[in-house]
Amino acid sequence: MRLSELMHAHVIDPDCNDLGSVDDVRLVQDGPVLQPFGAAFRVDGLVLGRRAIGTRLGYYRGDVVGPWLLRALFRRLQRRAKYVPWEAVQTWDGDVVRIATRGNQLGLPPEPAGAGERP
Repeated sequence: MRLSELMHAHVIDPDCNDLGSVDDVRLVQDGPVLQPFGAAFRVDGLVLGRRAIGTRLGYYRGDVVGPWLLRALFRRLQRRAKYVPWEAVQTWDGDVVRIATRGNQLGLPPEPAGAGERP
């Protein structure tokens, strides 16, 4: 699977509601070790919604430092983004992702592990 093929696919819930498009894919690097790159990546979940740009830029996390106006704007828009755990995906035909969870049961994207920590 290529992530570029998954991006912008429409997501449909069990009630046939179009929940929006896949605007970001959350990856976790915990797969088998591939030399020389380290652990392989796996898909952890999908971020839906046309206003997920703040998510991609990391503005939904509390530790992102940036212009306060952008931070406030993206955090407000972020409330409309939805997160689908990969386990909820039933099928994907290249254009449409069908999930087992109803749209009103989806939450916001969780903060990545280590968010808020600074080196």
